[in-house]
Amino acid sequence: MTEKARGPETAWSSDVLVIGGGFGGLAAAIRVKEMAPDASVTLVDKQTIGWGGKANKGAGVLWVLSPEDDLDAFVDYHVNQIGIFLNDQELLRAMAAESWGGVEKLAEWGVKVMKTPSGELDLDRLPSGWSLAAVDLDMMRPLRAKASRLGVRLVDKTHVVELLKADGRVTGAAGFDLLDGRMAVFNAKATILANGDCDFGVMRMWASATGDGIAAAYHAGAEMRNAEFGNFYDVVNKGTGIPVVFGFRHLYNARGEQISSRYMEGPQPDIPISIILGMEREVLEGRGPLYMDLEEHEKSMGDGGIFKWNRPRLKALFAIEDAKARQCGLPPAKRVEAALGFTGELSPVRVDHDMRTTVPGLWAIGDTSYAGSAWAGATEAPPGRLRGSGLMNALLGALRAAPSVSGSLARTALPSADPAAVARIEESIFAPLCREGGARAEEIIQAVQEVVVPLKYSMRRTRERLEEALARIAAVEARLPELGAGDPHELGRCHEARAIVLCAEIGFRAALARTESRGWHYREDYPWRDDANWLRWVIVKKGREGMVVDTEAVPVERFGIRPAPPVPDAVVDHGELVGVTPEMLDWWWVNMEKGYPLWEPEAHKSFVWEVPPPVGGYLGAIQVVEEQMGPLPPMKLRIRWDDPDRCPIPGRYEHAIVASGIDPGGKVGAMILHEWEASPRGSRMRSTMRFFGPVPPGLPEIWKAHNRAEVSTFPHFLPDLYRLWQRVKDPAINRQCSLARNLKK
Repeated sequence: MTEKARGPETAWSSDVLVIGGGFGGLAAAIRVKEMAPDASVTLVDKQTIGWGGKANKGAGVLWVLSPEDDLDAFVDYHVNQIGIFLNDQELLRAMAAESWGGVEKLAEWGVKVMKTPSGELDLDRLPSGWSLAAVDLDMMRPLRAKASRLGVRLVDKTHVVELLKADGRVTGAAGFDLLDGRMAVFNAKATILANGDCDFGVMRMWASATGDGIAAAYHAGAEMRNAEFGNFYDVVNKGTGIPVVFGFRHLYNARGEQISSRYMEGPQPDIPISIILGMEREVLEGRGPLYMDLEEHEKSMGDGGIFKWNRPRLKALFAIEDAKARQCGLPPAKRVEAALGFTGELSPVRVDHDMRTTVPGLWAIGDTSYAGSAWAGATEAPPGRLRGSGLMNALLGALRAAPSVSGSLARTALPSADPAAVARIEESIFAPLCREGGARAEEIIQAVQEVVVPLKYSMRRTRERLEEALARIAAVEARLPELGAGDPHELGRCHEARAIVLCAEIGFRAALARTESRGWHYREDYPWRDDANWLRWVIVKKGREGMVVDTEAVPVERFGIRPAPPVPDAVVDHGELVGVTPEMLDWWWVNMEKGYPLWEPEAHKSFVWEVPPPVGGYLGAIQVVEEQMGPLPPMKLRIRWDDPDRCPIPGRYEHAIVASGIDPGGKVGAMILHEWEASPRGSRMRSTMRFFGPVPPGLPEIWKAHNRAEVSTFPHFLPDLYRLWQRVKDPAINRQCSLARNLKK
């Protein structure tokens, strides 16, 4: 298709333009018309309004705070267990308080909300204890009908690519008709983005989420926030690619061992990253393939779960998927092979409490700004470790945006697009049609998927891997000027490819900036939570010469829930260990199983190497021990040997090792730097413990007493044990390792 073959430009003018005709977009258009009946509202979607998007392809549930639920307890739970103090707590509290009214508003609009025979909301309970409401999957039909009755102009099959601006304000948008290829220009006083997040085209259910609105907002100058959390993986049926909600609680390896409890510490709100990393580890260490026990899963759900309610549309959809799933299981189809399904869920457009972006005239709701609103904090969004959050976030975003949108109309003149600006945008939009033999959009999208899907880039992050990922994305970006299209549908794919490339860069740059591990963001090179330096939001925006990354302090002093103040390092100076040489201590840390019962026998109960030290080295070795510290009950600990050169605790002595207490996913809760050097009669030694996150009262002093007792035993057993084992020359049995380092004093 050439430029000459296109029809003339189509232009619309209205008070309000809503981009995205899914659940949130329809709700926003309806509510604006209710609040401003005389306002003209246009709703545009690249698919068919009421049929596209993600809402009608999920479970049809909405989290809700019922009158019986405790608002304060919910906010406290979310901040501590899910958002990890990166929440905008004021917005979180407001949305929770408004959730019940939001569901009632849906029912008022004609959506079939599940109710009891007496007419009350029929609620279920999430495993975390919070309430869940439900709608059937045909909820979009009554919303579209309601919007049409109110006079909302509905424009289908029109792909919006770029936002129009004048004097720093968004004044509408431009795109093209996917059927006839005509240029489409929308002039508006207020523009609402409601066209989803970026899922990178990987997960089949969410293939429509290609980051179009995110890219348009970024190029218009809007700030992005919390983009490092757009790296969601779900646990899926490998045969169908469909997620199994809460299936992560019922995982088994090829040996028949239940592994879910192996990689989770206590009850979890929803899938934790430790499960994702644990599944990878099981396979890498030869215990794959992995399975979900569907029978066990169904029993655990009881009469609850998504099939609690009588929802014919949902049952029809899931009957098809269930049949596919069971075809993939082992006879008698009680289990299916499990895999990781990368979804992404990058949703970073920054908004305030009224869903206004940082650019005047532009609002963003739903998945476009889920993470960017910051109410959810340090979590992938959606599902945000809170099932039903996608629909509820879209609904409440629409309801919160409508008053400020409608209130802005009287003081804003209806704009008219600048012809020169429209001509420039038109040339940019249709450029791929002049390159029919150019690069294909699918090639570009697949190249991005090859970077965002592997765990080494999107989950087990390090500076080196993130820089490698960014280099690969830059190479893909360099091919964008080669994109070619033969028709409007291929042209749409070209612009989706551009948006996907941009979203990948935004996510990786934000992840590179956050040098800690928090919530759904895990850095192998910074595996600890760092409240002292990282109670901050990462902000990404467009600069004159490319992407600019900055940070902004979370105003925790303004919020009701604050993290515990940092605990000073616990330091024990052991003085001189007579008769114990540095070489003996070097040997001890990689051969502990040979004398663990001798090392403070009263406190140490058991020891096993989960990951033995490598021959000639120590990094990455993991021990599982049971020990008792003073008055505390016996505890099982996973301790990993880490690199002193990456340790945030300043070093003093020549020899050192870092003992990191880790959770099942590898995040560090506390860290001990043991260091020593030669002295006239043996070695002088010092141990320093640093805590990351909450610390039980009295623990630092209890640990110091425990550590003194441990180290005091070295002169009594280590010299003889060391000399005894030097008779064994096999380095695989008698490990040898130097822990000396080049320490600048």
